[in-house]
Amino acid sequence: MSVTPATLGESPSGKAPGVPYSPVYDDLYHPPSGAQAQARRVFMAGNGLPGRWQGRTRFVILETGFGLGNNFLATWADWQADPQRCDRLVFISVEKHPLTASALREVHGIRQAPSPSASAEQELARRLVAAWPALTPGFHTLNFDEAATPQGSPQGVTLQLCFGDVADIVPALMAEVDAFYLDGFAPAKNPQMWDPQWLSRLNRLAAPQATAATWSSARVVRDGLTQAGFQVERTPGFGGKFHSTRADYAPRYTPPPQAGGLWPPPAAAHRHAIVVGAGLAGCSAAWALCREGWRVTLLDAHAGPAQEGSGNPGGLFHSVLHGDDGIHARAHRAAALATWRQVQPWIAAGELSGQCAGLLRLDAKTQAEEAHALLTRQGLPADHVRWLDTDEARAVAGMTVPSGGWLFEQGGWLHPAGYARHLLQEAQAWRAQGQPLLTCLWRRAAHRIEPTEQGWGVFDAQGQRIAHAPSLVLANAHQAPTLLGTLPAEHAVSPLPLSRVRGQISAWPKLSDTDEAVRLPHLPVAGSGYVLPLRQDCLLFGATTQHHDEDPTIRDADHRHNLRQAARLGACADHPADAPLPTSLQGRTGWRATTPDRLPLVGALPWSAERLTQAPAKTRLDQVRLIPRERNDRGGLYVVSGLGSRGITWTALAGALLAHWVTGSPCPVESDLRDALDPARFLSRAHRH
Repeated sequence: MSVTPATLGESPSGKAPGVPYSPVYDDLYHPPSGAQAQARRVFMAGNGLPGRWQGRTRFVILETGFGLGNNFLATWADWQADPQRCDRLVFISVEKHPLTASALREVHGIRQAPSPSASAEQELARRLVAAWPALTPGFHTLNFDEAATPQGSPQGVTLQLCFGDVADIVPALMAEVDAFYLDGFAPAKNPQMWDPQWLSRLNRLAAPQATAATWSSARVVRDGLTQAGFQVERTPGFGGKFHSTRADYAPRYTPPPQAGGLWPPPAAAHRHAIVVGAGLAGCSAAWALCREGWRVTLLDAHAGPAQEGSGNPGGLFHSVLHGDDGIHARAHRAAALATWRQVQPWIAAGELSGQCAGLLRLDAKTQAEEAHALLTRQGLPADHVRWLDTDEARAVAGMTVPSGGWLFEQGGWLHPAGYARHLLQEAQAWRAQGQPLLTCLWRRAAHRIEPTEQGWGVFDAQGQRIAHAPSLVLANAHQAPTLLGTLPAEHAVSPLPLSRVRGQISAWPKLSDTDEAVRLPHLPVAGSGYVLPLRQDCLLFGATTQHHDEDPTIRDADHRHNLRQAARLGACADHPADAPLPTSLQGRTGWRATTPDRLPLVGALPWSAERLTQAPAKTRLDQVRLIPRERNDRGGLYVVSGLGSRGITWTALAGALLAHWVTGSPCPVESDLRDALDPARFLSRAHRH
């Protein structure tokens, strides 16, 4: 699936001068009477807004047809102006043909620099353009107005842009939607946008008391909504139309949630979770939960965050490219983009050590013709990934790399422990009822977990309870299976397929400008190993991959392996095998938690095989969302682990996906990617064979 940008023109009839027109659909983007007026009269008023979001923790809107963004901008402006607004407004919007950033800037009359005379909505449009993503297929989550109320509770607006065909995107969404904005080109011009096949299934996404509104009163639209369980009525039209349509969700029957699907959020009294492990996975999970207004107790055996696998002085993040753009490529792309969006402003502001200027991944096996054919076939834009020949790669890298490769624009490197600390610092600023949402318990090692009346208890080696909460998240990498082994049989879960893999990195510090033997790259370079400019005078490179190896010492043999990789990448001269190692060379060992399919584990833990034999006979164990989980309406037992050698890349997305599982927030990725990271996937695969 690729994304074809929209084209804008002038209506050939000349009846609507100045109104953007789509030559593809032969229709106007909005009525001549005004886009903002339509947004408020038809979509907001038709859904009872702003009144319905007032006093809510979270309010979710789904729009079909982002277009020029006018409905979002009007909704965002009115949310800002409402003193009784909900804490978090989530605006999900589907668009098959999104505008490029330059076209969006032009259509809203946005200058590069803020203008003192700009209206409030123009300023919002400028911020939207500044955050506009590369036009890659799938979901893009943009966050605005991230702040705290005077009482300290987190607030903000989340725009989840879903680039693709509505018939593909809507079935892939997992969310409880409070209001539907059904907007698109006229049914006669774009019948697929109003196809009853997906309109009639909006009930899958509708929250209790959901509403819908659209400017169209076509029979096909009203019939589709009726089939979906909405009570439909015509209302006075706008912009020259006789009628509009609004609807209230009133289903005759609401099926129970699937065991591994989207559950309703727990009651406010149960919105408390323990997170075990304060590496990148645990800190991201804690941050994402606190951002949803949850209380979190984070505990770790060390004196601070990121002391084990996340303790390296630097690490990479980037997308990947595969020929078929399958699950792995899509998931890694979503993850890399999520991390880049999160850390880029922190790095730009000097709050986090790192670099967001791209990453070069060398590829000696691919020829230029093959590379360009692949990019054409997948339709990935040049502002996300492009092919560089050898000379171009050398110019970008600033050193003599041996081949061409892929430049991933939304890639780079950062300091993992700094990333973890920044996440915790933000979360510690948020409050609820005057109390901090995040409590960190350091030097508290978890030795046992068990169900309690409050939900879950975590106990130390002496049997003393460290913490208790309705939900428990295990983010302690390869130590999680040991804790799960302490569960009583009636609460046993499926074993985690985690492997412990040793890695050693090397650092060559205190390089001088006259040291011709070593070259600091201008940006991270990866291929067979990697090199990155940790500081202006330090080259970080590595790393080894060793299974079944528990040796914690820094080994000369591993330094030599890393030096050979750095030499192949062009960062230094070949180091003779019999030559002594540089005396300034430093290193660090750590262990990664990896899974058999090299994808993380994020979600509610499934029952053990023994417990599944007691499941109802009709339970479909070959379907991942139907497998029973260790959770109930108060909370559950969750895991976020197995980030492997791409821990930084996965950090932001893993935290957001974990928060979706725990809190019921909209899923940040398509449902098939969620299933691909579900810890129950191995069980479902076993039952399919």
